[in-house]
Amino acid sequence: MRSDVRTATRALAGTALLLVTLLVNAVHTQQPAAPAPMAEKAEEGIPITDPTVRKACGSCHRADEKGQMSRISFRRTTPEGWQTSILRMAALNGVQIDPATAREVVKYLSNNLGLAPEEAKTASWETERRLIDYKYTASPDTEIVCIQCHSMGRVISQRRSKDEWKLLISMHRGWYPLSDFQAFRRGEPLPPNPSPDAAPQDTRQPVEKAIDHLSKTFPLKTAEWTAWSATMRPARLDGTWTLSGWDLGKGAIYGSVTIAAVPGSTDEFTTTTSYRVARTGEMVSRTGRSIVYTGHQWRGRSTVGTSADTALREVMLVDRDWRQMEGRWFTGGYDEIGLDVRLERISAEPRVLGTDRTALRVGAASQELRIYGANLPAALRPADIDLGPGLTIVRVASVTPEVATVVVDVAAAAAIGARDLFVAGASRAKALAVFDSIDAIKVKPDWAMARVGGVTFPKSFAQFEAWAFDNGADGKPDTADDISLGLVNASWSIEEYTAIYGDEDIKFVGAIDPATGLFTPNIEGPNPDRVGSRNNVGDVWAVAKYDADAGDGKPAAPLRARAHLLVTVQNYMQFDPAVGPNDPRRTVRGQ
Repeated sequence: MRSDVRTATRALAGTALLLVTLLVNAVHTQQPAAPAPMAEKAEEGIPITDPTVRKACGSCHRADEKGQMSRISFRRTTPEGWQTSILRMAALNGVQIDPATAREVVKYLSNNLGLAPEEAKTASWETERRLIDYKYTASPDTEIVCIQCHSMGRVISQRRSKDEWKLLISMHRGWYPLSDFQAFRRGEPLPPNPSPDAAPQDTRQPVEKAIDHLSKTFPLKTAEWTAWSATMRPARLDGTWTLSGWDLGKGAIYGSVTIAAVPGSTDEFTTTTSYRVARTGEMVSRTGRSIVYTGHQWRGRSTVGTSADTALREVMLVDRDWRQMEGRWFTGGYDEIGLDVRLERISAEPRVLGTDRTALRVGAASQELRIYGANLPAALRPADIDLGPGLTIVRVASVTPEVATVVVDVAAAAAIGARDLFVAGASRAKALAVFDSIDAIKVKPDWAMARVGGVTFPKSFAQFEAWAFDNGADGKPDTADDISLGLVNASWSIEEYTAIYGDEDIKFVGAIDPATGLFTPNIEGPNPDRVGSRNNVGDVWAVAKYDADAGDGKPAAPLRARAHLLVTVQNYMQFDPAVGPNDPRRTVRGQ
């Protein structure tokens, strides 16, 4: 019986094999074999010709017959991006490189594998170390993949070939295996289509979508880089420039910067800076040194005198016409303290930068007003100054090329609103405002974040400002015609931001300066005096109180405003927290 079954089974198997063979032969007879898909042609990289780079990096990054070095030739980024790569090579791969060589490597790579002005501008907030609410709307999937561990600015300040974007993902998987579970892959299957007529689902994993988007949106070769690399040359910045900017907590600053080329160099400069805080008249003088990478990326460092404690890192973008620069000068454990600045090359004509007062009340007589500028004429007359209808320049009290002090009368019937200022042919749009009452104040920023520290980790401070507003012609707050009157001197305090029952964050998070609005967080925990020995973190309100003048000599009701302040933990994930302005591993020159 078993023998018959085996015989029958063999017969059936043989018949099935014969049928499959005949079917395959028939298919091959009717249709030619489809050609194997051609391998995608490898993208051309950027050759590395500098012997210092080839020697310093060549032991791991091999060069081919075209001079292309693996990984390096297929990426472009900022000076900070290249510096981070060197730090990573030293930390993870044990690369031995002295600071002088590292600086030369960063300089060559930044100049030859850098970013065009248009490319650098899109992510300038990253290199300027601004704490902002940035939303990458071009591809939410890509944003989710990337921002689980770092800012989107680090991503969009790079350009890579498609293979290089893939290798970057592979590096993350190798060094940080949890990235697959945190962001790269879905934890659950996609839900089914809601209806048979719905468009086919994109079933790719998030990381696959991200690679596709990044390789198309931020490729190695771009029209912007092709055009810039053809015309790129050392920026000629020698001369005197006006400086206008904003010192958070103090207000507008106006002054000048004298830039001189370092002898024997085409891209390094020394600077002498002098400016005033407009509201208070405080004078600040700084000296510094800088380098301009890629023909337009200013990186510098300046101090008051020789004190390292006053050092500010300078990050600016130079316009293509070499007539303007804009960016941020900053310091602090988390780069949270600093100035927003704008430099403009001075010509022979007068220039108006701004005024010390940002608002004048209707009906106010003999108001002293300081006008800051450059090349202000020594023979300045009241007739040379125009603030519009209802504002009369009574006399010019004093004048220097940088500051003119004038006396202004404001008519009781003067229209409220922003006023343009004209001085001897120069102008400043919306230099100040005319108002009849201070109706409200607002705290800026409307939220802020601080970090505890001071023992092992640095503290991150938070600075607040109080701004006054006139409700405008409609008399209603928070409408389009509200008139901003600038900073006012408020008194500051913090109040509990109740998030849970029994909340007592106000006792532990830190303190705010009642006069300046600067919040100083507490030291890092754990704190045994707190329930559960928790860290000194929490939520509070930063509250400003302003005793407004009603304008008739009688005090008005005090005005109040507040902003949310989150006091959080130390930044445990900062890749290289030790690299400060004086650290020898800092390779971005001038900083």
